[in-house]
Amino acid sequence: MTTSYEDKLRGEADLWGAEAARMAEKLPPDWRYHRHLLHNVLIHAPHIEPMLARVRPGMRALELGCGSGWLTLALAQAGADATGIDISEGALNIAREYAASLDDLPGSVRYEVADLNALSLPPETYDLVVIKGTLHHLINMPQVIAEIQRMLKPGGLLWISDEAGEVDGRSALFSAALSFLLPTVISYPDKVRGLLKFGLRAPSRIKASMEAEDLSPFEGAGREHDWLKLVGSHFTIEQRIDSPAVTGYLAHQVKLPYRLALMVLRGIRAVDQWLVRRGLLRNTGVVIFARKA
Repeated sequence: MTTSYEDKLRGEADLWGAEAARMAEKLPPDWRYHRHLLHNVLIHAPHIEPMLARVRPGMRALELGCGSGWLTLALAQAGADATGIDISEGALNIAREYAASLDDLPGSVRYEVADLNALSLPPETYDLVVIKGTLHHLINMPQVIAEIQRMLKPGGLLWISDEAGEVDGRSALFSAALSFLLPTVISYPDKVRGLLKFGLRAPSRIKASMEAEDLSPFEGAGREHDWLKLVGSHFTIEQRIDSPAVTGYLAHQVKLPYRLALMVLRGIRAVDQWLVRRGLLRNTGVVIFARKA
């Protein structure tokens, strides 16, 4: 039986609402807390902090696919009048409740439910649009990129952090080897059983895990589009940053005391980045800063 688009939307909303609730039990939806998570320290903070540093009081900022709203809130904490849009009412309720508990917000923040595939907002409204880990879920990506270009003010900034392309075999194999050797959320006996069961197919399963295959109804739906090319056709790309190939994935898997994990992963990141620069591994994570003419 074919699942309808509306059913997929509901499934997407429910999944990310549940994920927001799960994370909120551990940490408030606030960048001041999330920035200390391993994957953020190693991969995302070096690019999120420079983006936030460009925010000026009174700027109008928009986040597409905001989830529990921590990045939208960070924009408001930097002084912007910030709006976050997401498909999940559950995630946005968590965002709203937390934002309402804060007394010292330099800017303003609000959250709206919308289907990004059918996005329509007033033209030349925003100084900054940010999108983190959302584009590869969008089936109408070309339309969304064109709409972003329309809604940004002339000279407005677009910041995107997302996956571009598929994980290659060498990256999957390298990640599989490190995942087997390092203490992770999967025990060593289970790893051995998995290796005996899947044998040479084990790296392909790691590849599927790295790509979050079947995580959500729209996971990977936008991979048929080259979002870098689409953005380049509408904007001037000022800066492109290529992430390491496997470190971000391992940061979610490694099970070590925090400081030791950070030390180990920083060493892996250095090797990872060197292998990417030499073309021996291919990264998928990309961050861009782009400007509307």
